[in-house]
Amino acid sequence: MSTPQRTPPPEPATAAEYVERGNRYSRNGVYDRAIADYTAAIALDAGHADAWFNRGISWYEVGDYPQSIADLTEAIRLDPNDDNYYSRRSLSHLFNDQPEAAQADMDASEEIRLRAWQ
Repeated sequence: MSTPQRTPPPEPATAAEYVERGNRYSRNGVYDRAIADYTAAIALDAGHADAWFNRGISWYEVGDYPQSIADLTEAIRLDPNDDNYYSRRSLSHLFNDQPEAAQADMDASEEIRLRAWQ
């Protein structure tokens, strides 16, 4: 019995496609490739907040908290109304031994959530 041949998908051509592939890598714990794909997405579209956010999460996962904070800060600059961006940056601040900044981000996240319910 022969093994079916898998054809690899085409290389991403857009920022969204790089983010999508980066997300697949990230879900499987292949953070170096995820970071590379998010970086490629940012190179194509520096205004892609999710690319910055997802790269920030990947940096967090590999323990590079300062880089995670920098990327999540850029995601927040691009989309200041996403409560998840603040709550995830809060974790990076916490693991980077910045409890006051972590609390400020949690407060900002909660404020955004409360506004959404009004």
